[in-house]
Amino acid sequence: MVDDSIRKEIKNLKPYIPGKQVSEVEVELSIKNVIKLASNENPLGPCPAALEALEKKAKDLNIYPDQTSIELREALSKKLGIDKDRLIIGNGSDEIMQLAAATFLSAGDEAIISENTFSTYEFCTRLFDGRPVFVPIKDYRYDLDGFAKALTKKTKLVWLCSPNSPTGTVLERTELESFFAKVPKGAIVVLDEAYGDYVEMPDYPKPIEYVKKGLNVIVLKTFSKIYGLAGLRVGYGIAKPEIIKYLSLAKLPFNVNRAAVWAAAAALSDDEFVKKSRKMNAEGKKYLYQKLDEMKLKYVKTEANFIFIDVDRNCDKVFMEMMKQGVIIRPLSSFGFGEAIRVTIGTQEQNERVVGVLKKVL
Repeated sequence: MVDDSIRKEIKNLKPYIPGKQVSEVEVELSIKNVIKLASNENPLGPCPAALEALEKKAKDLNIYPDQTSIELREALSKKLGIDKDRLIIGNGSDEIMQLAAATFLSAGDEAIISENTFSTYEFCTRLFDGRPVFVPIKDYRYDLDGFAKALTKKTKLVWLCSPNSPTGTVLERTELESFFAKVPKGAIVVLDEAYGDYVEMPDYPKPIEYVKKGLNVIVLKTFSKIYGLAGLRVGYGIAKPEIIKYLSLAKLPFNVNRAAVWAAAAALSDDEFVKKSRKMNAEGKKYLYQKLDEMKLKYVKTEANFIFIDVDRNCDKVFMEMMKQGVIIRPLSSFGFGEAIRVTIGTQEQNERVVGVLKKVL
């Protein structure tokens, strides 16, 4: 039987649960005008500079992609002020997570993960027969003291997320630097900064600083969020050249399509779109805080483009009732929070609608 041939690591994997799609809900429930505030996509749509680049270059899609995504690496090198050999491009930053696990984990090696965070870290660890070591969060934040206590000689990977999904909290400079000093030389820290472009905290550390210092860290960034290119699947990793070399050996050829490279490279020059996205997010955040306070709902102040809300009842039921009203949000039972939801900060019209539906459902 085929079942006998399957690796035990595959059998033990948990499938990823994505946010519901608008078209899917409209067909399932026979309703129209559905909005999705579940997956932290940019409500302004794709970056205009990216769309323009796609229109100009689409005729060249018959050509295979460049193996190293050189066009995007050069654009990033110029934008970030780092050498190209410190950059790797992935089919979304998720792919680089998988490359990190494939490169550094052997059977039985340990990877430290927060109990309440993005599930792909556990997925990648288990896929390569690593052993996840879970650390509870404290006050909705990563407990780096707990992470430090969990470090052993078997630790090969440490997964960090700042801002964290789904809580929106960040790692501060002093605690992060204190933790780095405790990480053994044989371990690699993967610092996922998918939502870093939305952070408003004045003293928020720029993780690229730690790469420049030569630490064993891989910083992950994505074009899915603030640049609005989630559908193209393109992200990148920043690390010292030695790490990039080995990650590159583990990736498949032509892993990132040409359209994604063109769009992402062009998006880097569109500072106006980034500024507009940040402004809209900051204003939406203030509006939602005010309305949640009026509703006397507990929430976590966020540095990302979403808000963690404690609804004080079964979150899956709240999710279903809101969906019936045409608003898709994310129930957080799969993240370990049975009475909380995550709501993407949208346009003002979307924010007003989600508040109205949330009031009605609760």
